[in-house]
Amino acid sequence: METKEEKRARKAQAQQPTVLTTIDCACLIHDVQYQWNYVERLYNSLCRNLTPTVRMHVYTEKNRVVPGHMIHHHLQEWPGIRGPKRSWWYKIQLFDSRYHSGPMLYFDLDTVIVGNIDWIWRLPTDKLWAVQDFKYLFRPSRATLNSSVMWFDPTKFNYVYREFEPGEVAHRKSPWHGDQDYIQEKVPVGQVGYFDQNCVKSWRWELLDGGYDFRHRKHKNPGSGTVLPNDTSILIFHGQPKPHEINDTTVLTHWK
Repeated sequence: METKEEKRARKAQAQQPTVLTTIDCACLIHDVQYQWNYVERLYNSLCRNLTPTVRMHVYTEKNRVVPGHMIHHHLQEWPGIRGPKRSWWYKIQLFDSRYHSGPMLYFDLDTVIVGNIDWIWRLPTDKLWAVQDFKYLFRPSRATLNSSVMWFDPTKFNYVYREFEPGEVAHRKSPWHGDQDYIQEKVPVGQVGYFDQNCVKSWRWELLDGGYDFRHRKHKNPGSGTVLPNDTSILIFHGQPKPHEINDTTVLTHWK
């Protein structure tokens, strides 16, 4: 039988931060919304801003050429689901543990990493960690999930994939606007964790031109460009424009 001292020692050891030598990172590229250079730039950014060695997983079509230093996961093609505002549904296949089991750090291709992100993999993997949807900026009581960045173990949340019915969204009869609404509905509230809002920012609503004034519907300091707070490490480019469509020195310094 375990003594009290042994039990305390075991708990103390379990609370020590995990030291990783390799981290599994993933992205998804489907159809033609993004060019391949988005994958390369994300991979380069991950390598620059993570201490562990990055093992890159690319979820994409079977016939797409993926470099040998990346792991090519062949997406199942779902009839009727394709296009710029439809391909996001393929993110549900990230939860299929037949592709990968164990903790995985996922990034949308239109995110820009601007600082060290070791703080993410130090978060406990008993939860699905994600960005809090930026609607909280004008609706403070709103706490919903944004799937641009996620840290989770597919083996623990495999039911998100198993219970998904592609036909429900293929024919536009879906009760969900997008994948993140579906994930939000499936994962119990107590199993969802949100990243620190200071570390993850909306580029166009919080950092571009002094941030957006929702009351007056304009940016606070037009023409000032992007100003990065010291503790911000991830920029989310939800909506338009995308990184390749802007000429902002601060952003382009990191998106390469």
